[in-house]
Amino acid sequence: MRYASGVLVWNDGELHPLETAIEGSPAVTIETTHHINRTGEWFVELSEFSGDMATLERLLAAESSVHDFAVTPETGLAYLEYEQSSSMTQLFAILKAYSLILAPPVEYTDEYGKRGVRLTVVGTESAISRITADLPSEIELYPERVGEYVPERGHLEELLTDRQRDVFETAVRLGYYEVPREATHEEIAAEVDRASATVSEQLQRIEANLLPRYLEAEFGYI
Repeated sequence: MRYASGVLVWNDGELHPLETAIEGSPAVTIETTHHINRTGEWFVELSEFSGDMATLERLLAAESSVHDFAVTPETGLAYLEYEQSSSMTQLFAILKAYSLILAPPVEYTDEYGKRGVRLTVVGTESAISRITADLPSEIELYPERVGEYVPERGHLEELLTDRQRDVFETAVRLGYYEVPREATHEEIAAEVDRASATVSEQLQRIEANLLPRYLEAEFGYI
């Protein structure tokens, strides 16, 4: 069983069906989609956002393509139920055609100069080879890793996205967790090329994700 990971960029059309409503606002950014399913005429997903959660709720409430939603401000997680879109429909059609499994999470990135999604698919070696050769011209693929798929379990670092891990590792390297602290949010932000407020929010979420699991794993309680 093989896996392939990389970044997909749609040259035409919206990357995410809610891109106009969400990505058009500087107050809110979609970071990661942890789960996504197609249910009849709708898509449902659990995604993580950064920014102003009150603004996110207002944007979702005003968006006609959103059938239902629920936002947890403390974690930035949102349950979304929305109408089909060309990009998501095309992605699921490709997965079905090649009998591939989408292994979450799906991360949104600007790493290749365009807004894209970093994802991992799992399937046979022949399917992995064919999909990289047969993608439609309107989709650009930036391959990153291919190998034997072995699911990892039980590691605390798996609770973090690549973007969160980058911030966390930079904070540790710069001495943010030393006593006294040797780095500020501004210094970490400069290293990872993000806004200071974004770094502050991500560090809070990282700590909220890791600390309870660490206490549970090490001591049996939260």
